[in-house]
Amino acid sequence: MADAASRGDAKEVQQRESWDQLKKRINASGNRANIGNIKDIIVELFGANLVRGRGLLCRLLMRAQSQSTSFTAVYAALVAVINTKLPLIGELMVTRLVLQFCRAFKRDDKGLCISSVMFLAHLSNQRVAHEVLAFQIVSLLLETPTDDSVEVVVAFTREVGAFLGSIVPRVLNYVFDAFRSILHEDRLTHIVITRDLLVMHATLSTEKIMRDLKIDGDLERRYESRLRYDSYKRVRLTKTKISKISKIELAQTLTK
Repeated sequence: MADAASRGDAKEVQQRESWDQLKKRINASGNRANIGNIKDIIVELFGANLVRGRGLLCRLLMRAQSQSTSFTAVYAALVAVINTKLPLIGELMVTRLVLQFCRAFKRDDKGLCISSVMFLAHLSNQRVAHEVLAFQIVSLLLETPTDDSVEVVVAFTREVGAFLGSIVPRVLNYVFDAFRSILHEDRLTHIVITRDLLVMHATLSTEKIMRDLKIDGDLERRYESRLRYDSYKRVRLTKTKISKISKIELAQTLTK
């Protein structure tokens, strides 16, 4: 009995040490990720046990992205490449981001809402998340618009607008129609929404948005052998309770 107990304790200690080593390895690689070294970071991460440490990786990237949103495109490209080999990581990342966004939305945490939707926007650009999810987020935020929700929608559309305009332009038109409706009905501060709307129109009507929102294009050219859009397992969370829109209404909107 004593020998069995000692062997069990030794195995538990070994598992704990293995877990700590995996955590340090993933954290060390993920914290150094940038456009210049992303190829090396991906190789290092694939050398680790990502199936076991998928939760660690997702938590690390979500925390790093919320602290530095300027690296959102890099983290999204990292997830997209890993998703080609391990689709469960892309699915876990999108699921956690949706849950984080829902919690922040209920708590009226505008900063966390913006960082969450920015990450989801870039995952949509990389075709890890489905465009229906983008439509659900916009619909939820514009259902009962406030100054804060409009600001979140503007931040979200700036990141994913070019992609939606090329794939499902009706969704982008829905966003602008909702803005116009809010303006006409005097539901928000004119200065806030007019400024945001004018900025959105000015940005989306130029080629600059294609260059800015396609920063991942540089990453794509670097690793075109890995970044194959048609090979991604696209996460489609249509069953989440992110909005009250029925499937019939969603289909009608996308097919008008």
